[in-house]
Amino acid sequence: MSIRTNIVLLVACLLTRGAFAQDAAPASSPVGVWRGTSACTLRPSSCNNEVVVYRITRVNASDSLTIDARKIVNGQEEGMGIIGCHSGASGAQLTCAIPNGVWHFTIRGDSLVGDLRLPDNRKFRDVRTARSR
Repeated sequence: MSIRTNIVLLVACLLTRGAFAQDAAPASSPVGVWRGTSACTLRPSSCNNEVVVYRITRVNASDSLTIDARKIVNGQEEGMGIIGCHSGASGAQLTCAIPNGVWHFTIRGDSLVGDLRLPDNRKFRDVRTARSR
């Protein structure tokens, strides 16, 4: 084999090894602080787009969590309320029922995405957040 062939094989092996390492990420826990945006999807409405902070904690049951939802107003966190949630078997799905709809969240690595659906299943809010370090 030529030196060039050896170099190409070495680079291919290194790239392949890095790709496998990225795929082997452990399942993420929803517990923690998440920061991002909550955008309104229905117009007209009294809804406002917001910068949000969600503080997720586990409660007594293994599938029960709470989200302390906050929005940023003039650079300060302002509480919006605490909602109870349940996680799916994988822990990557959260469902939170509130009087005017149901929140559905999905965790993918360090991303928490979700939406609020009204009782008629119309999408009212779209949430995009990332885990805060």
